[in-house]
Amino acid sequence: MSRRLIQLLCFLSVAWPSVRPLSDEPKPELLDGLAVTFRPAAGDRADTTVRPHFMLYVPLGQAPTPFVAPGAFTAEWEGVIQLDLRDRFVFQAELNGSLRMELNGEVVLDATSDGPETEPSRRIRLNSRGNTLKATYSSPPNGDAFFRLYWATPDHGHEPIPPKFLKHKPGERLARGAALRRGRQLATRFRCFKCHADGVHALGMPELAMDAPTLDGIGSRLDASWMAGWILNPAQLSPQANMPSMLHSASADADARVIAAFLGSLKSSDSFPAVKVDVATAEKGQKLFSQLNCAACHTTAGDPPAEGKVALRHVRWKFGQAGLLSAFLSNPQAHYRWNRMPNFGLKPDEAAALSAFLFQSASSPSREFFSPVASSIAKGRKLVQSTGCLNCHALKLENHFSAPLIADLTKGCLANLSEAKSPRFRLSVEDRAALRLFLREGRASLGQASLAEFALRQSADANCNNCHGQMDLIPPFNVLGGKLKPERAGRILSGSLAKRHRPWLAARMPSFPARADSLAKGLALLNGHPPMTPPDVPVDEKKARLGRKLVSANGGFFCFSCHGIGGLEPAQVFDAQGINLARVGERLLPEYFRRWMRNPLRVDPQTKMPAYFHQGQSALFEVLDGDAELQIEALYHYILQGSEMIPPGQPKK
Repeated sequence: MSRRLIQLLCFLSVAWPSVRPLSDEPKPELLDGLAVTFRPAAGDRADTTVRPHFMLYVPLGQAPTPFVAPGAFTAEWEGVIQLDLRDRFVFQAELNGSLRMELNGEVVLDATSDGPETEPSRRIRLNSRGNTLKATYSSPPNGDAFFRLYWATPDHGHEPIPPKFLKHKPGERLARGAALRRGRQLATRFRCFKCHADGVHALGMPELAMDAPTLDGIGSRLDASWMAGWILNPAQLSPQANMPSMLHSASADADARVIAAFLGSLKSSDSFPAVKVDVATAEKGQKLFSQLNCAACHTTAGDPPAEGKVALRHVRWKFGQAGLLSAFLSNPQAHYRWNRMPNFGLKPDEAAALSAFLFQSASSPSREFFSPVASSIAKGRKLVQSTGCLNCHALKLENHFSAPLIADLTKGCLANLSEAKSPRFRLSVEDRAALRLFLREGRASLGQASLAEFALRQSADANCNNCHGQMDLIPPFNVLGGKLKPERAGRILSGSLAKRHRPWLAARMPSFPARADSLAKGLALLNGHPPMTPPDVPVDEKKARLGRKLVSANGGFFCFSCHGIGGLEPAQVFDAQGINLARVGERLLPEYFRRWMRNPLRVDPQTKMPAYFHQGQSALFEVLDGDAELQIEALYHYILQGSEMIPPGQPKK
C-alpha cells in the first residue's frame, strides 16, 4: 500500500465522524417563504408574518401590514435560501428606500436609492443546502416604499429569487402573527360584525363587505326540503359552510321546516332552461368536468370525502331539477357576488351538459319533499325575522334580531361549551384562541385593507394553486403578480375580456368578479410592483423596425411560426400555439417580458417556448452584434405597437 493512500485513509478515519449529526434529534422543519417583521418608525408595536417573495411594495399613506399603522417603517427579513446545487450569484436591487442584506453573515448589499437599480454585488457563492438570509429594508422619506431584489448567474439573467428557494424556521413571533391573522379571517368569514355591530362595517378590510346570498326569489332556485336540511345543520351537508347552526331546541327540526316553507314561498319571475338528463348529454358534461378541472375543488357522489373539497353528492336534492343547476352554473354570482364558485363563462349547452352529468352522478335526495301550508309560511317568516337571518342575508323584511357587543370573550359563540341560544360555528380550540386574541388585540387592523395579504387569503380560498402549476400550460400562480399588468389581471379575473388569449386550450380561466380588482392589485404588491402600471415608454421606431426583423423568418427567429401577429395567423405551430404578439405588450410587465425572453424555461419549466439567448449572446450575430439585451429591447418596442404592429413581409398600413 502506498504511503499517500495510507495517509488518505488515516485522514478519512478522523474526518468522517465530524460530518455525521451530533444528535439524533430532528432539526426544525423549514417552511415555505421568509419571515418578515414590520416595525413602525413611531411606536413599538411590531408584526411578524410570512411572505412568499423577497420583495415589497407599499403605496404612500398605506400600511405595510394590517397590524402596523401607516407611516414610516422597517421590514426585517429572515430565513434561508435553499438551493439544489451550489452556484455563484450577483445580487442587485431596485428600490425606493434603503436595504442592507446579509448572506451567511456577510454583507452583500448596503444601498439607498430613490428608484434606480443599485450597484450589483460581487459574485457570491451560495451553498447547496442552506444559506442564512437577513435583510433590513427602511421606507423612504418620500414616495411609495418598494424594493425588488434580483439575482443572476452566467447561465440566467436578472430574475427575482424564485419562491421555491425561500424558506424559514417556525417561531413564537410567527405563531402569534399567524393566530392574529387567523382570528381576523375567521371574524370576517363568519361575519361576526353583522350581528355584533361596533362601527367596523365601513372600514378597510375587503372581506367586511362580503354579504351572504340574497333570499329574494330563493324559492325558485333551491328545493325547500333541502333548505330545511341546510338550515338545521349546514355542516352536515357541507363541512366548508360558513353558515352556523342556529336552531338547537327540541323544536329545531320543525322550526327548520317552517323557515324553509317561508323561503320556498319566495318566488321569482326568472325562467330556467329545460335540461334533459340522458346518457349522451351526461357524457359531454363528464368530459367538460374533466377539462375544467372541477375535481380540483369538488368531489362527486362516487368519490371519497376530501378535505378542502366541496362534495357534489347533494346537487339533485339542492336544486330539484337540472335546469336550476344549469342556470346557477351559467352565472354563479347572480344572487351572491362573493360566491366561491367561479364563473367559467359556460355556453348554454355546456351548462346543460355539466348539470346533466352532475344530476346523473348525484345521490338521491336524503329527505322527503314537503308542501308548505300557509300557517307554516307565516311562522317561518317570523322566525326569519327573529333568529338573525337578516343580519347576513338581504331580504325586504323588517329585522327583529339584535345582539350585544362582543364584551365577554368566553361566552356566546366563543364559549368552550355550546350555549343554548348561540349560533354554533364548529370552532376548534385553536380557532377560539385565535378569535379571542384578535378581538382583544387586533380589531384596529380591520381599518387596513392590506391588499397584498388579501391576495394571499383569497388565492388560497379560491384554490388557485390547484390548477396553476399543476395543469399543462397553466403557469404557477405565485408568478402572476410579477407577470401581468394589474389592469389586465383585473380584467382576466373579472371575466371582462372580450376574447380568450388561448382559445385553443381545453382548460379556461374562470372569473371572480367581486374579488377581481383587489386581488389583481394585491398580487402586484406582493411581487414588488405598484397596483397600477406606470405608463409605457414611447415606441422607438428604429428599435421597432429591428424587432420586426427579429420575428421574421428571414434573418430572424421565425416567431410567427407559433405566434400570430395581428391578423397574421401562425405559419407552422410545432408543439403548442403561442399568444398573438399584438396582445403581449398590453398584458405583460416590461421586466417580465425581458426576463421571459432571456430564458423562458427558467420562468416556467412547462413552457414550450425555446430559449434563443445564452449568456447575453444571440445566435443572430448580424443584428445588433448579437447582443441579447439590445435584441430583446428591440423586440419589446415592436410588441409595444400592439394592434399597429406590421407583420413581417407585409407593407406599411
